[in-house]
Amino acid sequence: MTLETYYPEQRQMLSTAIIRRARLLPEDAFDAEVEMAMGARVGVRDVVARGSTPAPFLVIDAAAHFGLRRHDQLPGLMTAGLGDYVERGQIIAQKRRRRLTAPVTGRIVQVENGTIILQQLSDAIDLEAGLNGSVIEVRSPRGVVIETMGALLQGVWGNNKRAIGVLRFEPEGGVENMDAESLDLEYRGAIVILRQSLTLPAIRAIAEQKLAGLVVPSIEVRLIDAALHAEGAILLTEGFGGMRMNPQISTFLELMAGRQGMIDARTPDADGRPELFINVPLANERPSAPLTSLSLQIGMQVRVVRADMPSGYGQVISIPGEPVMLENGLVCPCAHVEMVTGERVFVPLGNLEIAGR
Repeated sequence: MTLETYYPEQRQMLSTAIIRRARLLPEDAFDAEVEMAMGARVGVRDVVARGSTPAPFLVIDAAAHFGLRRHDQLPGLMTAGLGDYVERGQIIAQKRRRRLTAPVTGRIVQVENGTIILQQLSDAIDLEAGLNGSVIEVRSPRGVVIETMGALLQGVWGNNKRAIGVLRFEPEGGVENMDAESLDLEYRGAIVILRQSLTLPAIRAIAEQKLAGLVVPSIEVRLIDAALHAEGAILLTEGFGGMRMNPQISTFLELMAGRQGMIDARTPDADGRPELFINVPLANERPSAPLTSLSLQIGMQVRVVRADMPSGYGQVISIPGEPVMLENGLVCPCAHVEMVTGERVFVPLGNLEIAGR
């Protein structure tokens, strides 16, 4: 691949677009069944597929527990039979005063060779659409592909939760200083946008102030665990550290404030990025779908990603055919970018993102 055909990372920020997303059960789900037909209209909370998680097995060494000399003695000690469902803590075998209780809730599937095998109960999966739109493809039995129209902002990290609510910028003083007793009702159930790095009090405010979720620029690494256990969805727009929100993203969200949004705060993987979908009034013309395979071109608007500060925007003015030596002595393939400030810099190709089209 030459530099002229380099494909930079894309992180979409679109005011209107056609958006298609697959909603699929995990590959190892069983008893999977699609609930929606081709062409069906779906809402955010509609269940599009159902299934169950794999049920793990637990082996209990009952012979050792009772000190049995012969394994064939175990069936005579059982107080629950093969195929029975038992509750955690329930007595399943007893020898005089010594008892064996079920360590988990499940079903007895085997009693053999001095062991008892319990199959734990599987968890039901009700897969929600997560979007208001139409089913354009059924991928039986795992799920569907949904098409919708609206605005889209992709982030860099999420805490694996979803939230629906009206977009609001945090009040003066921050969400952590809001008085729950006198809180304006406009913030109850809202997705609140913070311009500064996330703090632990702000994470706690999600539950205390009954917020649906937060859109924030960054978070310190030490707070990741707290964010993962937060009651609402959290979406990062910049990355890890103490970065403020990029002005272009802040301006985009200001235009969207007051509209209903849905955070899909998935952790980024091969299947996609964390995203914020926003319901916007659409013009008579049908918007186009985002272009997902764009090579780097001269004149292209790009986002320059930096590790220790908010990302910036600029325009590619040239793509050198040979690697460039940077001020830090690193030699790597670069693009020459004119930033919105007028500064011209060589940027490693790996630090470039396309804002989306």
